[in-house]
Amino acid sequence: MRLTGKAALVVDGSGGMGAATCRALAREGANVAVHYGRSKDVALAVVKDVEASGVRGVVLAADVTKKAEADRLVQDVIAAFGGLDALVVYAGHPFRAEEWFAPYESLAPDAFRKPIELDLMGAIFVTQAAVPHFRARRSGKIVLVGSTPAITGDVAGFTYLVAKAGVLALTRALAQYLGPYNVHVNAIAPGTVATRPMDALPADERQKLVEEAALRRIGSPEEIAAKAVFLCSPESDYMTGQTLVVDGGYAMR
Repeated sequence: MRLTGKAALVVDGSGGMGAATCRALAREGANVAVHYGRSKDVALAVVKDVEASGVRGVVLAADVTKKAEADRLVQDVIAAFGGLDALVVYAGHPFRAEEWFAPYESLAPDAFRKPIELDLMGAIFVTQAAVPHFRARRSGKIVLVGSTPAITGDVAGFTYLVAKAGVLALTRALAQYLGPYNVHVNAIAPGTVATRPMDALPADERQKLVEEAALRRIGSPEEIAAKAVFLCSPESDYMTGQTLVVDGGYAMR
């Protein structure tokens, strides 16, 4: 129960990794705000799981590509729980195979803008909303979510990689900015994880991803969630500005 009495907000808590993180935080004693952008029914199911751990849960909707809504989201969490101790941001543009596998030179401007608006600008707006609260309290944990291919590069998924690389840069900049206030900012860079986008891939593409990892398997949302809990807990107190790569050995290719 490393987080007993703490309050956490998980942005896109209705997604595969986000939902697993909400449940894992609750098991460690945190009250959890489950944000959703598209999947209300899933978010409601997740908050039931949260409350089954004996903590408080709330479901909140917001379009985090809009600064005013991101501001309201954070203020609603603070109002519900009396404060905010941990912020985990999974917000991400939906996977679209036709964009992922398209040649770089054929990608339309909107194919780049939309992931940047949600993955990167969404992270910017939510952290902007939370920073004054964390800074005033001189404590807080922020966990952003990038991607291993955003570090290594790849021959596909250009629009996604560009947005996630921005998230990793934001992590380092925020860590420098907030370090004097005892606010820790770190990132997770997942490799291939068994979430809904993986279900949309052809079997041969999934097998390629399996073979690229040293462990020769796809990761689970729960394995990512465990790292998010670690970064929200006192056990990570002397870490900031770091990107925790959780990819089964993909980056060692």
